[in-house]
Amino acid sequence: MGAKAIVPATVRSDKHKDPKKSKSKKPKSRPAQLLIDSRADVADSLMTPIVEATISAQDTSIYRAIELKLVSGGLLTNDPIVFSNDSSLFYLAKDNAVAVYNVQNGEMVQNFSALRDSEGLDRAAIKSIVADSQSQHGVYTFSADHKARLWNADSGEQLGSWDLEASPTYVAADPLKPARFFCALRRRRQRGGQVVSRYTVCRIELNADGTMQRKDLFKANNLLGLAVRSDGQWVAAFSKFRVHVAQIRADERIVRHAWSMTERVSAIAFHPTEPVLAVGDWRGRIVFWFCVDELEEDTEDREIVRRTHHWHAHRVNAIAFAGNGLMLSGGEEGVLVMWQLLTETRDYLPRLGSDITGIAVSPDQMNYAITLRDNTVRIVSSVDRSLVSLLQGLKFAERGVALTQGLKLAENHGIEQMRRARALDADPFTTGLVVHPVTHALVLNGEPGRLQVFSPLSDRHLTSIEVAAYTRVSGTSATNISRPHVDLVQYSSDGTWMATVDSRRADASQGLMSVTSSYLKFWRRDPGDQTYKLASRIDNPHTGGVSSIAFQPVLRKGRESLICVSTGYDYTFRVWELQQTAASSYDMWTCRNSAQYRGLQPKSAAFSADGSTLAVAFSGAVTLWDASTCAAPVGVLVASASTPELKGVSFIGASSYLAAWSDERLDVWNMLTGTVWWTLAMPIQDVFVHQRAELLAIAAYQIPESSTASVMVLSPASPNPLMALHHPGGVEAVALIPSAKSGKSGRSHPDTEQGQPKPDPLDSNLLVALTPSGLLSVYGAESDTPAFASSDSKKAPGLNTSGQAMESSAFASIFGSQTEQQQQQPGKTEMLANAQVRSAMRLVRTAVQSSYVNAPYHVLPPVPSLFNQFATAQLVPVATTASKELVSNTEKMDIDSDTEMVDDEADRKEQAADAWSNAEFLASMRRGFKSI
Repeated sequence: MGAKAIVPATVRSDKHKDPKKSKSKKPKSRPAQLLIDSRADVADSLMTPIVEATISAQDTSIYRAIELKLVSGGLLTNDPIVFSNDSSLFYLAKDNAVAVYNVQNGEMVQNFSALRDSEGLDRAAIKSIVADSQSQHGVYTFSADHKARLWNADSGEQLGSWDLEASPTYVAADPLKPARFFCALRRRRQRGGQVVSRYTVCRIELNADGTMQRKDLFKANNLLGLAVRSDGQWVAAFSKFRVHVAQIRADERIVRHAWSMTERVSAIAFHPTEPVLAVGDWRGRIVFWFCVDELEEDTEDREIVRRTHHWHAHRVNAIAFAGNGLMLSGGEEGVLVMWQLLTETRDYLPRLGSDITGIAVSPDQMNYAITLRDNTVRIVSSVDRSLVSLLQGLKFAERGVALTQGLKLAENHGIEQMRRARALDADPFTTGLVVHPVTHALVLNGEPGRLQVFSPLSDRHLTSIEVAAYTRVSGTSATNISRPHVDLVQYSSDGTWMATVDSRRADASQGLMSVTSSYLKFWRRDPGDQTYKLASRIDNPHTGGVSSIAFQPVLRKGRESLICVSTGYDYTFRVWELQQTAASSYDMWTCRNSAQYRGLQPKSAAFSADGSTLAVAFSGAVTLWDASTCAAPVGVLVASASTPELKGVSFIGASSYLAAWSDERLDVWNMLTGTVWWTLAMPIQDVFVHQRAELLAIAAYQIPESSTASVMVLSPASPNPLMALHHPGGVEAVALIPSAKSGKSGRSHPDTEQGQPKPDPLDSNLLVALTPSGLLSVYGAESDTPAFASSDSKKAPGLNTSGQAMESSAFASIFGSQTEQQQQQPGKTEMLANAQVRSAMRLVRTAVQSSYVNAPYHVLPPVPSLFNQFATAQLVPVATTASKELVSNTEKMDIDSDTEMVDDEADRKEQAADAWSNAEFLASMRRGFKSI
């Protein structure tokens, strides 16, 4: 699915110029390029009008096409899971898609959704899933676009669609009649300056012809849940302090009942056989209401018989009944309580690790599905309480609600207010997306004190690394306990070492600087079980906390002399060195030296690809140090006096470029000239620099007062993005990971032989964008070489039937075969030629842009000569080739004179047609080439 191409904000560049012309003439801007200015300072403001004007004036066709490959991550536990009718599968709603998993092993077997838009995102989030009682693997979905859809879960095929005319928030199936459901349809309205959600609880029947029958039961405000009795004649719904019950009598008359509560309600469920409604509240009680009785009139707050069951110390989040009358409940304690109501005894399944948010029982009564707040699904056997399967999602997804609220702040109060709100988060997202150098998995913040290792390509949780021990305590008392937080994580280039920084904070209201204690830890990978073992711990390496850590690249295998640099809020950066003594087999990291620079605070540090140079960002300057001594800076890079305070610095792969960025600006320096090569001025959310390929990815807010993010992948040599897209809803972090076809190092295909050109880095790397809702959107370069396969499979390789020589393999692989074009139907000839021109021009732009557009002006050849060289190298003269083939045929064959004259005439006509085709092809390329 192609994504919409965009253009970055104001970009200025400083390149080599002729000193004789620099005083008299200014550099001229070129078509399809951004504004060029020599060492021009970027304005301090965000320049929204300039950003919008630049976008409208740019030619976006020069950028590489990008498509959405897959979407992983997401929140798995927003609603209780749904079992299939044969209990072999279970379904989960992941934003706008349905994920189908195997009950026994937790593996995903299917994933399907409705049609996506041009940006790859469907606005119709799924609100509820209900299994189809008429088929083994049929499933109904109810979405925010007011649609109900029927799917075949085996094939992912949509079988039907119905318009509900309102948003179905809560849905439950009628246990007795197929295709009949009870829904809570929501409509919002204003009341006293506040938005009130008005719900209509109704019964709907979905007919096979696409029509729907609806019967309204009752209306209520701000509903939080819905339950249906096993006979389909009683429906209950609840809000914060009110419970509604409706009875559908045999004559289709509705009798309504309502009760006001003094305690806040949190869950409801009907007993399968007894006339009982179980109501859970925030005090941890489960109260049985004996209210399922036959009444002729509507009632309000009538007296009923109640019975209380109390074990939970905190809020009850979920209640479910098994077929044998067993009641299951769970809440903040993370304990599944199994109530034997006949014997009045209880059994427990403790230490589940997080709050229980939902409970479901399989149709065959053999398994229980428990959803936890930490985005985990546990399938437990009802026989022996053993774990059947475990599904762990992205832990970041449970933070999506708070981060989405922060994005709404940006729409109303600006990005700066949103950043301040996030700085007060008790569990902030500080690690970003870190790519493991060996497995290429993503490493990021997980549970408190832990790191999560997640594979975006397989959508699987791989492992969790406990950096700091933490004992989970439920309830309100847990808010007074200082939880550990992993601030930073980095890996050595070979993946042998991992460095982490964890801390404890005094109070979240004081911000991120309120660090009471921090720990720098070095972990070594155990080659046996591929886990990291703690080797060294340094308590409080910097007063006030650590702002960044960086490893020196490992240039040769088995090298033990390794250093790591940490920067802190004490205006110092420290160099840590690995030492291994002969008397001890333990690895030990010690502080070799520390340094300061003009009393400024260091924010980030990075090593060059060869490990010889260390770059440290101080305020608005980048200082360069000799990595072997770090005694004094050997150079200082300052873009301008108005450069804002930098928050990151990194060398870009093995190139001679260095990137330094702040919240409002990114500068790319050319280390060979010591000048700013180009500058990008935008509100920047995150920057990811590839450690091997010469690529960097940027997530930036295109318009300051909007949550829409611009995600770009750039080469350091040019400010023009290689690929770019608009990502609605914002982006928290970005990363570049090797694709499945790239080699282990991520730099080339494993089949690439030495001496051959390396493949396009965009074909070997994928762009991963983490959204605030916890989705990982994986983008890749769109395939741009059309395939022209021959329809005649019996032809011998290298031969054709037109009497002309085949084109060179290099030309055919890029532009396609001209002979195959001629064999197409006449109506398709022009279309294929245009496709060839577009494909060729895309490759020409990619190849020429780095050598022509980004090179210094005074060394560039004219455009016509560059084009002629390229075309001459690729095209084969048709007349010459045909004449050589004719001579060869004459020498080998004795042809009759009459036949020879006819063949010569046919050859001349074919040569004339081919010459005209080549001329038109070259003319089309020249016209497209002028746009560069």
